[in-house]
Amino acid sequence: MTDTAPEIRVNNKSYKWLSHEIQSSDPYSDYTKIWRLSIEYTGGGDFVQNLLYAYTFANFVATEWAPEIMWRNGSGKVLTQATDRVSETQCHFSTWWYYGPHHPETRKSIDTINKRHKGHAKSYPGHFSYESDYTYVICFTAISVDRLRTKLQLSRFTEKQKIAAYLFWKVMSRLFLVEVPGQDWKPLSEFPGFPEDWNGMYRFCEDFEDNHMVATDKGHMIAEALFDQFAFRYFPSLIRPLGRALPISLSLPQTLKAHRIKEVNPVLACMILFVIGTLIWIMEIFLPDPKISCQESLRMHPADQSKKIKEQTRKVDAALPACFARNHQASAAPCPFAVPLK
Repeated sequence: MTDTAPEIRVNNKSYKWLSHEIQSSDPYSDYTKIWRLSIEYTGGGDFVQNLLYAYTFANFVATEWAPEIMWRNGSGKVLTQATDRVSETQCHFSTWWYYGPHHPETRKSIDTINKRHKGHAKSYPGHFSYESDYTYVICFTAISVDRLRTKLQLSRFTEKQKIAAYLFWKVMSRLFLVEVPGQDWKPLSEFPGFPEDWNGMYRFCEDFEDNHMVATDKGHMIAEALFDQFAFRYFPSLIRPLGRALPISLSLPQTLKAHRIKEVNPVLACMILFVIGTLIWIMEIFLPDPKISCQESLRMHPADQSKKIKEQTRKVDAALPACFARNHQASAAPCPFAVPLK
């Protein structure tokens, strides 16, 4: 495979070009291109990306060890630099989606994450040695868009998209390193048990969610922080409960149960899913397909705009912990910011 990102000329494309481009591609040789077309041209901006981040990451901390690393007694970025963490994660993900697993930019991005994991492993030895956690994150990410579209009653991935998604993430599994206590770290692909196809990814996720999610106090606090951050960033105080309801309505019932998060009122949840699904359907039917990917949009920010965004992020992150503490002082795993407020 080539190190270059698949070139896609969009200037002269038709009003609705994405589906045609996907269906005219070979999923076995063009899986990087198909994944990029399926994920990177979604539109919606930071609001949608932040919503998906809140909904997604709550699934990844429903074990005994993951919350320890992410919460870090309240000093983790999930609370102290929450919005900055969203932006950083968005940047990493967009790099992978756009360039694909064979490109140096993707390898550089994942090398940064592997080094960070190795650094945390010095304080939390053995916590990065569970290859099933890595496999779940990869499988969940691969099927997440199709799964979400099913929940919103939208059209699902085509067979070509399913094949491409599986191949894309199977190759990506070679880049993530898993801790082997007493030995060097090994690529996830060298461990047995990775699903054999798209349906296997679905089955792996469902088994993990039904049988291996664990309730912890710190996991509960992380999930609360994820949902609170989204609501705090985009909604004024009087309607922040509605802001929290958005990612919670999208979440899996197994995840909410593991984190002891109360489900949204069924009527409100149905309304939220209907509105989101309808808006996406209208965009996909009547509006032109985007011609600028998320990665290209990030690169196009002028320096002064990037500086302004960072300043806004710092303000939000500075104000969030105190608000979070007021909301969760009675929690079983107290927020470290709660004590000065009592």
